[in-house]
Amino acid sequence: MSTESNHASLSTAAEDTQSSHCRKEDQWHPLELFPYFRRWPYSWLRDIIYTFIWNTGIFLFFLCISLVITGGHVSGRNLWTNLFLTQIIGYTIHGLFDLSSRLLKRWLKTAGGWQRALYFMLIPTLGVFLGYAIGFSILDFPKARDYVFSAEGARYVALFALGISGVLFSLFVIRDRQARAEVALANETQRALDAERRALEAQLRMLQAQIEPHFLYNTLANAVGLIGPAPDKARLLLERLIDYLRASLAASREDHTTLGQEMATLRAYLDLMTVRMGERLQYKVECDPTLAALPLPPMLLQPVVENAVKHGLEPKIKGGEIRVEAVRHGAELQLTVSDTGQGFVPGAKPRPGGGVGLSNLRERLKTLYGQAGALIITDNQPCGVRVTLRLPLSPLRAP
Repeated sequence: MSTESNHASLSTAAEDTQSSHCRKEDQWHPLELFPYFRRWPYSWLRDIIYTFIWNTGIFLFFLCISLVITGGHVSGRNLWTNLFLTQIIGYTIHGLFDLSSRLLKRWLKTAGGWQRALYFMLIPTLGVFLGYAIGFSILDFPKARDYVFSAEGARYVALFALGISGVLFSLFVIRDRQARAEVALANETQRALDAERRALEAQLRMLQAQIEPHFLYNTLANAVGLIGPAPDKARLLLERLIDYLRASLAASREDHTTLGQEMATLRAYLDLMTVRMGERLQYKVECDPTLAALPLPPMLLQPVVENAVKHGLEPKIKGGEIRVEAVRHGAELQLTVSDTGQGFVPGAKPRPGGGVGLSNLRERLKTLYGQAGALIITDNQPCGVRVTLRLPLSPLRAP
């Protein structure tokens, strides 16, 4: 049942993974290769901070290389100059990727492997040259800026730029493979869950089509016993049984019913039980007429009402009343079944079938609605039990 109850949440996760893959084409940052940096959702400020951290990491990497080559001798001026240039180059590459992804969004979605490789190589290369030009201009180093664009300087800068491009391209390839693997896993999980859900729905339809033999035998036995002393009551009992069987069997053949039809089935069942129990059973079924056309899974309230009759009112000598209500609360449909039966008896053993029936109903709600559906069981003052089903209204709207 754990797989069944998690169906909706896993299905949502699969959809989120696919949408996340599409979103990250434009908004992914290399730091997200590390799980720690996936905690925070995308925002321009987050990416600005991430780029600063990324640039600082690159600066420290080259600083370590420089310290090894020079034997640990690096002047403070060169230290801050290199840090500044690293930040300028990094943010220039960041800006070029952001701008190009907006301008070339459609092309990037359809570009082939070599075209994407060329794109991820050219942008960083251009960013390095442009970053050096901007950085040296801000620092007022005209000779250094001119050297970058000289024949000799351009060769060195190009080699450095190609190294940066290669690193970034490798990271994007890793990211792309990782995202595709996540989407493939989510799709496979979705297919497995869909298959399991179809099997569960088929099993549910089979169970819905089965009328409890004990209930049916008792009803027919009561009818036989009434033929002699009270033939009119026996006739009424059989008519109500026919009404109930017609309504419940019709519902069992459909994937969805309506709230109005569900209430009609409950009335047929309670009419039948009223003939059997007499004045010991009173009931009210109240439903706003504007909600009657709402689609609803079939036989959703039936086990709750049966529990109320079998475990609440029948064991009580005086019987009691069952009230079924359907109301709308904001974006929720609230279905309530309350009884004035014997309620929860302290220290008593679990009711046979009652706990299992409601447990199965709770799992069914999770399968159909995920966390949006809820089943709540409370005491009904001054006596009895109240069972409330809360369902999201949006997926239940009539077409």
